[in-house]
Amino acid sequence: MRQDCKNNINPEIADKQIRPKPLFSVQAPRIHGLDLLRGICILLMVLDHISYDFFALIPGGWGYDFHNSAPAWIVALSDFSREWWHSSFRMASRLTVICMFFAISGISTSFSKNNFLRGFKLALASMILTIFTTQADKLFNLGVSILFGVLHCMTVAILLTATLELLLKDKAKYACLGLGMLFFIWGLSFNFLMTHSGGGQLFRDEIGLIEYLELMIGSRWYGADWFGIMPWAGIFLIGVYGGKELYKYRVSYLPVLGAKPFKPLCFVGRKAIWFYLLHQPVIMGIVALICAFYGISIL
Repeated sequence: MRQDCKNNINPEIADKQIRPKPLFSVQAPRIHGLDLLRGICILLMVLDHISYDFFALIPGGWGYDFHNSAPAWIVALSDFSREWWHSSFRMASRLTVICMFFAISGISTSFSKNNFLRGFKLALASMILTIFTTQADKLFNLGVSILFGVLHCMTVAILLTATLELLLKDKAKYACLGLGMLFFIWGLSFNFLMTHSGGGQLFRDEIGLIEYLELMIGSRWYGADWFGIMPWAGIFLIGVYGGKELYKYRVSYLPVLGAKPFKPLCFVGRKAIWFYLLHQPVIMGIVALICAFYGISIL
């Protein structure tokens, strides 16, 4: 009989008492560092999309005489946005931010007690987003259709995680790591390179069932918000494994990040899905108001 049993101590309680805990950590209801990093990713995404709207939407309202007819500050902002959008630094930083966002989302998923429910909610949001954006494209031809974007890819990854947890219990994290590495390495063969070279692009009038499956896998692409399962779901699944290993005791490594100065970014990180869904309509609405003020239509 174990010593703790002789002393009438529950073995499970005794085990918790001797568990090693990370240095400089305290028990916390939320992992503020993850919220902060996710909030930074969302903020950078919003700024990136603002730059797109100012160089892609606004100039069209003034036609070919944009530089002579538009206010100087709008011309300067539009020119800067165009240079930024096509810069190699943006391309590299965009990939870094996206990889970080998927990994953090995977880590956060490792904390959930019901990933099936989370996956189904995200699937509903994904369908609504696709319906809304495709209908907006039909009406205004804005080029904003999202057929398999961030939310769609994360839906697949979360439901796959939930299925592995149901079947494998505590061993699911190893399956997540193995599948994640497979998806990521396989995705490297076409995804990253093709996104930048322009190969494999699909057009709206040629997308059928087979083409949509190719979009899901990641071997073909369509639109700006497109994230195939390979490699992006792979990064997510690797994050799930990382979350179960790094945060097995649910402690915050840097609890100071929950302090007041960081709360706005942490709030954005906690409400990431709402900022993702609503930011572009809000930005486009502001752009439309600016153009309306100067008597210009962007449609």
